[in-house]
Amino acid sequence: MSWKTFKESGKLPEGSPLKKLGLLVVDDESEIIESLGEIFKQSFDIFSAVSAREGLELFKEHAPKLILSDQRMPEMSGLQLLERIKAINPDTVRILVTGYSDINVVIDGLNRGLLWKYVTKPWDNEELKALVMEGARNYVREHGLDESAFRFSGFLGF
Repeated sequence: MSWKTFKESGKLPEGSPLKKLGLLVVDDESEIIESLGEIFKQSFDIFSAVSAREGLELFKEHAPKLILSDQRMPEMSGLQLLERIKAINPDTVRILVTGYSDINVVIDGLNRGLLWKYVTKPWDNEELKALVMEGARNYVREHGLDESAFRFSGFLGF
């Protein structure tokens, strides 16, 4: 696929290495899942879950390399989910989405190494995209993946 084709279609090829990293989006509000799916569908294969338990099952099944999880959900919090995911695969890039009122939870999660970064609601779409792409870049570099395979996605920061 050429750069011109990408600009016309706005889509990465199905075999794109970036898409293969996968992004798990977990939130109990379907509107937020849809919104985040729209933001990232061009860059990643998206796995969506409306509960932390469903997210955990999707993680076990698909092993996405990046996770974006809401903090406040019934049954299991985002931090509890990230703790379980870290126990399964500590290399996964874990990002928590939370309100400012949960800042103590965020600090606890950072201190315990359960999350890589956090995003407060409401978020800026461009800043969120940049943060997730930074996480993808870090994953690629830290795991010795061939960065040149990601160069096509230069517009995404590779």
